Amino acid sequence: MFKAIEPILWEFRSCFSRKAAFSWFLIIMVGLLVRFDHFGISSFIRWLFLNPEYYDPMLRFFRATSWNLEVVLARWTTIAITRYPTIEFNGRKVLIGDGIKVSKESQKMPGVKSLYQDSENSGKPEYIQGHHFGFVGLLIGSLTKAFCLPLQGQLHEGVEDIRPGKPFAGKPATLITRMAHLVVEKAKQTGCLCYSALDAYFSVGPMFQICKEAVNEQGQQWVHVITRAKDNYVAYMYDESPQKKFDEKKKVNLWSVFGCPELFEKAELTVYGKVKTIQYYYTDLLWRPINDFLRFVWIIDGEDRYILMCSDLLLPATQIITIYSYRSKVETMFLVLKHLIGAFCYHFWTKSFPKTKRGQSLNYSNLKPSERQKFDQAIEAIERFVNLAAIALGLLQYLALTHSGQIWEKYQGWLRTYSAEIPSEGVVQSVLRAELFSSLGKVPSCGTLQVIQERAREAPEKEAA
Repeated sequence: MFKAIEPILWEFRSCFSRKAAFSWFLIIMVGLLVRFDHFGISSFIRWLFLNPEYYDPMLRFFRATSWNLEVVLARWTTIAITRYPTIEFNGRKVLIGDGIKVSKESQKMPGVKSLYQDSENSGKPEYIQGHHFGFVGLLIGSLTKAFCLPLQGQLHEGVEDIRPGKPFAGKPATLITRMAHLVVEKAKQTGCLCYSALDAYFSVGPMFQICKEAVNEQGQQWVHVITRAKDNYVAYMYDESPQKKFDEKKKVNLWSVFGCPELFEKAELTVYGKVKTIQYYYTDLLWRPINDFLRFVWIIDGEDRYILMCSDLLLPATQIITIYSYRSKVETMFLVLKHLIGAFCYHFWTKSFPKTKRGQSLNYSNLKPSERQKFDQAIEAIERFVNLAAIALGLLQYLALTHSGQIWEKYQGWLRTYSAEIPSEGVVQSVLRAELFSSLGKVPSCGTLQVIQERAREAPEKEAA
């Protein structure tokens, strides 16, 4: 299986100005794929059986100037488009965006702040100290078995003073505008027109407006947004009189449409992996925040009722519903990144972090230039670690989609239920672990494993009897 992913790994060679940096990249990627614990850099040393003297060089790799994260991620996006089976609707690929909040309690780690958790899970506290990442992924696989392939993750909170972001309408960047710009950037890197599936948090004017203004040379919108409307939203029926475009007499309370069951029609769709018969109704209405039309879709799914918004007025309502149903794949992606890959188990900090009292926020403007530089390096190291872990997850998904038969043949574990022909990322990881440990002490089967073997620690000599 390592031979299958080696061509992908070696496509990153030109992203590193030094051979040593690329070698550490290979080692870290394999370590992310096979390690059994998530205790930082030491886990790579432990499970790849490396010489402990390489701990510090590996740690310095994440702050090295011999490579640039943006260049690596641009190459990763190109690889995703050329090598992965992508899912398309109406000739457009599907990007999925969302955020994740990660608990961090370090006193010298930049970007850590108090974060509010809006969750129905009673096990989650209302506020945590931590990092907030915004992620954009690409929908890959097939309609029956789909994955969200992570393309890029960025710190979106706690770094406003160091990375102010692009302003919008004369106002500073927000979580909404940062996500919008990230989605547009990823679409441009793919070179393909896209739909973007987002949750209700992003159903606001700036998200639609930024995507509306981003067009290609043919005047086509790079990204059309599909998101869930909030329950209190209103829209307006079209008024032919230009003086009263938003006539209050023609205002529609969106939720009130559910009180007109005669408007709805039935359709059998695959929603959230299940074939269901749902009822839906759609129409195009004027929405004041963008001063333009949006397509609104009302859905009755058993006891559930929700409203979707779409900026593409030519997309059929059934496809809008189907595309949005794949938004949940980003939640699965977060679970795998967190628990299987250990993408958020990092601890990069800086001694330049000044002492602050409890509840006191740090004023970045008071930092010296040298201190700000070290802050930038620590934040860069955090994002480098998280995004390399995201690429590692993508490699597991690649093997699952393209080598499923070989994976199941080599899998020695036990599953109570084999739910799909396409194995999960956990099954693929199990096969890679077995292959790595069975090859220890043998001639490496590929160049990547040879790089690891060159840095292996010597086996302890047995005492004479």
